[in-house]
Amino acid sequence: MTTSGNERLFPSPTSYIHENHLQLFEFVGKMLGKAMYEGIVVDVPFASFFLSQFYKNLTSIKRYDGDVGDLGLTLSYDEDVMGQLVCHELIPGGKTMAVINENKISYIHLMAHFRMHTQIKEQTGAFTRGFRSIINPEWLHVFSTPEVQRLVAGDNAEIDLDDLKKHTVYYGGFHSSHRVVIWLWDILSSDFTSEERAMFLKFVTSCSRPPLLGFAYLKPPFSIRCVEVSDDQDTGDTLGSVLEWASSPSARRSRGGPAAHLVHRFNLLKLPNYSKKSILRDKLRYAISMNTGFELS
Repeated sequence: MTTSGNERLFPSPTSYIHENHLQLFEFVGKMLGKAMYEGIVVDVPFASFFLSQFYKNLTSIKRYDGDVGDLGLTLSYDEDVMGQLVCHELIPGGKTMAVINENKISYIHLMAHFRMHTQIKEQTGAFTRGFRSIINPEWLHVFSTPEVQRLVAGDNAEIDLDDLKKHTVYYGGFHSSHRVVIWLWDILSSDFTSEERAMFLKFVTSCSRPPLLGFAYLKPPFSIRCVEVSDDQDTGDTLGSVLEWASSPSARRSRGGPAAHLVHRFNLLKLPNYSKKSILRDKLRYAISMNTGFELS
């Protein structure tokens, strides 16, 4: 995949330089279909039908007030392929035919067809084949392109912290009344900006947008766990696991003592039992600013 001028994804026309590139596109289609089927939102900002920025360029030609011939265009498209300029004629002999006011509409149609069909036909076909192997295309007929984008990447709305808090699960001694948990929600609500809250959500879920129907549909549910409790001794939402760690020198030695940094897995935030709210705020800001989500951990 590559990006358009507004950072939207669409299939790269030069993907053929990679071995088995069509199989990879089909695999990506299957993964996206699987995520949609399971209700898992992912940060995949697709270009509107893959080519929104290109559409803007063609529209500017259509609305050009002067003589289009002054732009020096021909019925062809020059593509930079690995440092070499390759000319694609939109019609036979197109590189010698100037685009003028009389044929500019025809030029727009020819260029759009070439860019959206001819140039990336195989890549789009492979991607669609993989996606349709998971999702029945008839299920999507009732949705517009922006609505499909929301199904894939979540709702483009302010994060509802109350909704997130309501559907959060706690482990390793943490609970909704634990001081570190109270500090966390207060920091997110009062100290963090909307952008920082989105960065936090991306840090723990890989997507900066909330699920379309709210956090009740986040799978698995967002969880917060005390990092000072090992996996094999985590018995869930109990104070005993943390008290056991605090009262047992041998347990502390075997687990190496409290961690000094944030740890996270998919939809799971593991926090040390910080002694100060300011330390938690600073560590949290540092973690989300590093632009690493669960997919890089």
